[in-house]
Amino acid sequence: MNGYCPGVRALWGAVVLCSSLPALAQTAPDKPPSPEVREIPIEVPDPTPVGLLLAWKPALLSVRVDSGTGAKFGSDSLQPLRGLARYTFRIREDKPFFGRVEVEGGRFETDNQGLGSTGVVLVASAGAITRYEVGRSANGAPTIGVFGLDSNIELSYRIFPTVTVSGYLEGAITPYPYLAQSNLGDLSDADEVRVRFQVSFDVSRSASMDLGYDFTRWHAVFTNASILPTTDRALIVETREHAATFGLRLRL
Repeated sequence: MNGYCPGVRALWGAVVLCSSLPALAQTAPDKPPSPEVREIPIEVPDPTPVGLLLAWKPALLSVRVDSGTGAKFGSDSLQPLRGLARYTFRIREDKPFFGRVEVEGGRFETDNQGLGSTGVVLVASAGAITRYEVGRSANGAPTIGVFGLDSNIELSYRIFPTVTVSGYLEGAITPYPYLAQSNLGDLSDADEVRVRFQVSFDVSRSASMDLGYDFTRWHAVFTNASILPTTDRALIVETREHAATFGLRLRL
C-alpha cells in the first residue's frame, strides 16, 4: 500500500468501508417494537328520535262543512288543551327499521257550522290509524270514529352533535266508521294527510327536548246525511290543524 499514491489509497479505503456496511447492519441489535396504539371507540349518537315523547300540543283548528253550497273553512280556533304521547323504537339494533305508536287528543272546539262546536277528539296510530270524535253536549261536535291504514316516511339529520332536525310525511285512508251517530248517514270516503317538522336538542344521554310544527288535514264524505236541514243528503266534513309541539323525549 505504501507504493500507491494518496488518491489510490483513499479510493481503496472507501471500497473497504462500503463492503463492510452489510455486515455491520446484520450485527446491529434489533430495535424494540413500537408500542401498540390503543384505539378508543367513539359513540356516535343515533339521529333517529327514538324513545317516549310526552308533549303539549296546542293547535289552531278550523272546520269546513259543505252540503253542496261550496262552504269555506271557518275561523281558526285555539285549542290549548291538547296532548301527545309518541313512542318510537328500533325493531332490530343492527337494522334501520323502526316502529312507532302514537296517541294524541284533547278538546275539539270550532265555529258552530250546524254540527255544533264542542267536543273531544282522540287519534291513535301504529301502522293502523284510528280517530274518534265525540261531542260533550246535546248539540256538540258529531260523534264518529274512523279506522284505516296509514303510510309514512321520516328523514332525520344531525346538524350538530346535540341537535337533530327531522321531517315527516304521513298519508292514511280511513274508510271504516264505528260508533257514529245515525244522522251522519253513510261514510263514503275518509282520509288524512300530515306533515311534521321537528328539532331535537339533546339535554343528556337519556333525554331530549323536542320542538315541532304539525299540519294535519282530515277529510270525510257522507251520503244520506240528515244532520243538516238541507235537501241535499251529501255532506263533506273537513278539518285542518296547525299545531306546535313542546315536549320531552326519554330514551328508554
